[in-house]
Amino acid sequence: MNDDFRRVVHDKLKADGQLQTDWSKLVLAACDGTDALDAVLNDEIASDTIEPDVPHVPTSAYLTSLTVQGFRGIGPTQTLAFTPGPGLTIVIGRNGSGKSSFAEALEVLFTGDSKRWSERSKIWKEGWRSLHQPDAARIETELLLERAGSAKLACSWDGDAAFEAKKVVVQPKGKSKTSLQALGWDDALLTYRPFLSYNELGSMLDEGPAKLYDAISLVLGLEKLVEAQKALAQSRLDRKKALDAADQQRKLLVQALNALLQGEPDERVSQCLAALTSRDWGLDTIEEVLAIGAGDSDPHIAILKGAAALAAPDADRVTAAVDALRDADAQLKAIAGTDAETSRQLAQLLEAAIAFHAAHGDRDCPVCGNESALSDSWAAASRKEVARLRAIATESEQAHRAAAAARRSARERIAPVPNVLEKLVEIGIDGAATARDHWWSWQSGSAIAELLALATHLEAHHATLAHAVEAVRKAAADELRRREDRWRPIADGLAAWLPGAQEALIGAEQLLGIKAAEAWLKDASATIRNERFAPIADKAMATWEHLRQQSNVTLGRIELVGAGTQRRVTLDVTVDGIAGAALSVMSQGELHSLALSLFLPRATSTESPFRFVVIDDPVQSMDPARVDGLARALDETARTRQVIVFTHDERLPEAVRRLGIKSTILSLTRRPKSVVEVKTALDPVRAYVQDARALVLTSDLPNDVLRSLVPGFCRSALEAACMTVIRRRRLAAGSLMARSSKSWRMLKN
Repeated sequence: MNDDFRRVVHDKLKADGQLQTDWSKLVLAACDGTDALDAVLNDEIASDTIEPDVPHVPTSAYLTSLTVQGFRGIGPTQTLAFTPGPGLTIVIGRNGSGKSSFAEALEVLFTGDSKRWSERSKIWKEGWRSLHQPDAARIETELLLERAGSAKLACSWDGDAAFEAKKVVVQPKGKSKTSLQALGWDDALLTYRPFLSYNELGSMLDEGPAKLYDAISLVLGLEKLVEAQKALAQSRLDRKKALDAADQQRKLLVQALNALLQGEPDERVSQCLAALTSRDWGLDTIEEVLAIGAGDSDPHIAILKGAAALAAPDADRVTAAVDALRDADAQLKAIAGTDAETSRQLAQLLEAAIAFHAAHGDRDCPVCGNESALSDSWAAASRKEVARLRAIATESEQAHRAAAAARRSARERIAPVPNVLEKLVEIGIDGAATARDHWWSWQSGSAIAELLALATHLEAHHATLAHAVEAVRKAAADELRRREDRWRPIADGLAAWLPGAQEALIGAEQLLGIKAAEAWLKDASATIRNERFAPIADKAMATWEHLRQQSNVTLGRIELVGAGTQRRVTLDVTVDGIAGAALSVMSQGELHSLALSLFLPRATSTESPFRFVVIDDPVQSMDPARVDGLARALDETARTRQVIVFTHDERLPEAVRRLGIKSTILSLTRRPKSVVEVKTALDPVRAYVQDARALVLTSDLPNDVLRSLVPGFCRSALEAACMTVIRRRRLAAGSLMARSSKSWRMLKN
């Protein structure tokens, strides 16, 4: 939205005491369109960055000249010179003289197109090049820019370039080249479009009250207001639609989760079902279940996954333990009864006696009963004996150490029943109880001390245990796969739904603010619209009073009402004091006058940078009285604007002269090969006299021809002078235009 109108909305919020509300930021953001609104709602821009800037004032301009070459009916270069400043210029010429070519050239130069062609078939645009100078097409206007001096705006085409391939240049005098956008005219050319062609004049009211509403709304900036309302409405509808879609999908997911639970329990399914049926949809819970793969969420799944690590004692290690037990047993048997074995046992006995003596001092021998057998000397001698015996018992010691190591290694193979196996039994996995029982039997071997018995136990139970454990591990893997196959589709569905649901709930939280902003803007729109339209409506009614000369139609209040498809302009029209349907009771001339009444206030708005208006053929369908009204309306407009009117109808310049309206009248004449001549037109009296004088001064013209033609021009000059005097006197006395014309015709006849 342009900064000027954005500030209007800002000031209205402030006046209503709503500027500090959270949703007021949404109103201002909507002024910049849907993208800006979404950026604020999504926290992509800070809300304090949406305050309106001081509006940029576009550069104002008057026209100094218009030069055209090779465009439509104009061949060689020709220039129309204007006085830059308020005033009325009338460009008159017959049909085909090049008037509309100049008017359309100026429109194309500024807007890039012509309303005369834009809504018609392609063939209307194809003849834009001059037939007599097709290789060089150029349009140039010299402007007087306020606070910037003169500048040239030009567009040109290469030899065979299409109409759309024009090159546009803006060249301020003594400065670098710039653009229409840099002058601040892009929006202004849409809002305050200063061009009005005859077909526009005729169609403005033909297309219905909605089209007229749009045309008037453009100058008021109301289309931006409507766009802001649409942005808020679209934002609300999008979020409501997203919420409804997410809720519909949620219901389908709830149905799927219930169906899964009916088959068998699943902690993941239960958690997600409880979350989805909660008020806030439990999105955090669902995200956690999906994020951790549900291993920690569902204890059964964790147990089943843990079963993958379940394994019986390693067969090779068990075999090695059995072999070690048997070897150790063989070694013990081999040393039984040998000196080494006897020496080992005696050494053990003496070591025990020495330890007893060290603890209790000299004593009788507790074994043989000899008195004072245990003494220090005995202890010293015994220690030497132990050393001797140990040397002899080396082989026996090694055998017994090997036996102890083999027993210890074998018992290490006998681990307790794994906890996961007990849990698999609780879950009811096939073979889990059998595997547990076999493991209990295997574990009982830890109490066996005899080497051969322990080896036999390991051999007898390992194979059965390994088979049972492998069976239960495979059963657990199958069960895990089955449960994952049941869970995965619903998990994928939840994962796909989750991001949209999160966004939908965030959007749902914003709905209250959006609705508040939308409601305020809807109510404020009527006030803003009426405040901005009031001056234009007043000016349109004043212009109509000029143009309605001798009309039975009275135009009352003009109002913009409704919105959307119900938008329309209401015209309070009465015919001889009786209310009527505006468009149906008006003549074509009255319709044209009404359209012009609506155009002039829009094009001459004080906010418009264009200090000129260009009107092509406004006189058609107007009776003489209405032409006088048109002249007065143009005169009033020309007091503050540069008004340029193109017409083929002599009645307008005649009315201007007769009413004493100051103006510049240029005459166009088209010669062969599209050569257009421009002259400053004389009033009819001077024109006839000048023509007569030219005949007299023509040396090679026969006298009989002079005597025949010159009196006719003189008579026409007298008639024109008399007509002017009579009309002025009659009009000054209050006579109607039609009666003045009738009186002259009677006098003339």
